[in-house]
Amino acid sequence: MTVLAALSTGKAILVGLASGIVLVIAVIGAQASLRRPRRRPELDIPPGMRPGPSDADLETPILVKLYFWGTVFVVAMALSVGAVFYTEPETNKNDTIQLLQQSVLRGHLTTLPGTEENQLGFNCVRCHGPGLHGGQNLYNGNLVAVPNLQIACNHLTLDQIVQTIAQGRAGTDMPSWSVQFSGAMDDQQIEDVVNYILSIQKVPKAENKCLPGAATSPSPSASASASPSPSASSSP
Repeated sequence: MTVLAALSTGKAILVGLASGIVLVIAVIGAQASLRRPRRRPELDIPPGMRPGPSDADLETPILVKLYFWGTVFVVAMALSVGAVFYTEPETNKNDTIQLLQQSVLRGHLTTLPGTEENQLGFNCVRCHGPGLHGGQNLYNGNLVAVPNLQIACNHLTLDQIVQTIAQGRAGTDMPSWSVQFSGAMDDQQIEDVVNYILSIQKVPKAENKCLPGAATSPSPSASASASPSPSASSSP
């Protein structure tokens, strides 16, 4: 009887321990399930079919956000317009200088002989000499002097220079160069040549008739009264 009682007590102790362990595991599992609720699987709903913001969100938070960013963009645009307005005169000035420099370079190349490298050349230096400082030319069997274009503004106004290049001079070895007068140059090419001639002038400012406000004189071209001046711009 004593042995049976001891076995019964040992079994009871084992059963109690097992029951306690099971109870502890169950409690831990319940706590874990309470702390980490199960997430529902998200449905793959297209953005256009998802529900929009609520009326409360539309009336206050989203509206305030739109007001804020709208104000930021308007202020940024106003500042950018002011910055462009402030820098535009200097930008236009620099662009004008750059365009004039490019025009002078093209005019210089136009006065040089035409080659494979210089496709703009019309060989004005053949008669007017290197740098257009004047020279000699054979015309109708006679050796004639060619004007020095570095001092052209000492005798001619800017309009007269444009007119002479475009229409030529009747009865001389100076042909017409404008396409409007059976020549080979368009208005831009003539303007480039004129800008180059103005850039090499060695005439004192007080005697320079090409400057704005200078005294004018009758046109030296014989055909000036019969044919209008070409539309090439006369301002460098």
